[in-house]
Amino acid sequence: MGDRPVLSVEETRLLLAEYLPGEDGLDVVEVSDGGLVLTACASRLPVRPGGTVSGPALFAFADVAGYVAVSAYLGRTPSAVLTSSSISFLEAVEPGVLRARVEAVRIGRRTAVFTARVEDGPGRAVALATLHFSFPGGRRRASGERVG
Repeated sequence: MGDRPVLSVEETRLLLAEYLPGEDGLDVVEVSDGGLVLTACASRLPVRPGGTVSGPALFAFADVAGYVAVSAYLGRTPSAVLTSSSISFLEAVEPGVLRARVEAVRIGRRTAVFTARVEDGPGRAVALATLHFSFPGGRRRASGERVG
């Protein structure tokens, strides 16, 4: 990864609470050069008949993890928008704690690309997503500071 995060775990947790108030069950557990790890408890994930977490719920979780990673790596970026994405669902997953491991692939002046690996409790990959965000309304300086 070329870029390093500019926010700590605690700062990223505060942004998550500010950006998505009422989103109980999400927690930032790691922000490092290796990426960001976000967890979701089972109670916040919709389950389909048959007892598996729905695909849209897995996609939404990967999207939120990527959105939070944008700010962890760029500083406060509430205007970040997902411009394109692809996701592969690898296995059906039963309700339980999920982890999204997000890594920066490329961070540019106006866009950023991240990958998110969604894992179940035992650590099996259940989905892989590529997330392309743009952040309109400002440019990024080399230090990661945004200018308006």
